[in-house]
Amino acid sequence: MVKVGFIVEGMSDKILLGQSKNLQYLFNKYNIEVKNDFIRNARNKARLKENFVSFYNSLMKQNVDFIFILIDQDDKEQQKKHRKYSPLDCPIIAVEEIQRFRDNKNHIADNQIYVVMTREIEAWYLADKNLQFAYKGSPEEIHNPSDLVASQLGTNSHIKIVNRLKDKFSLERAAKNAPSARRFLNKLKQISNKNEAD
Repeated sequence: MVKVGFIVEGMSDKILLGQSKNLQYLFNKYNIEVKNDFIRNARNKARLKENFVSFYNSLMKQNVDFIFILIDQDDKEQQKKHRKYSPLDCPIIAVEEIQRFRDNKNHIADNQIYVVMTREIEAWYLADKNLQFAYKGSPEEIHNPSDLVASQLGTNSHIKIVNRLKDKFSLERAAKNAPSARRFLNKLKQISNKNEAD
């Protein structure tokens, strides 16, 4: 099995990746091992940059084969200023931002590290049509998907939201409507194929 570690920005991301039955089934399908022990919660992007080397080293000590960094786009100010603003869906800017911090560049250049940038993880919930959220437009172009999901579920708690949705959510369904989910799924397939080739 391929061991995959994650560095995430929040506890809800950690819960989804480590506890979702559907995601665990998907990981197993692609011969990928993801355990709670392989997920580091940075709490926010600033701490992720600051503690990146420490997270990286601790995951390497657990012999993970690949590391995914899951981060939000953090471009809400641009959306407020420009009504027709379309979000960047490429994580290159985030990679460069992490690289520029201290000696992170020496580690993130490693070809075993992938960055997955989402509008917010809640955009993936919107993109999963089986969860039946009401919205207009593309899930990853909605200004604040977490507010939309929260209002329809009747709670502002990210933890309550993820606990309610984690076993209903399907990355494969979300990938049909969210480019970042599709990139993540494709990367999982790619590393699975690399492992089979080795």
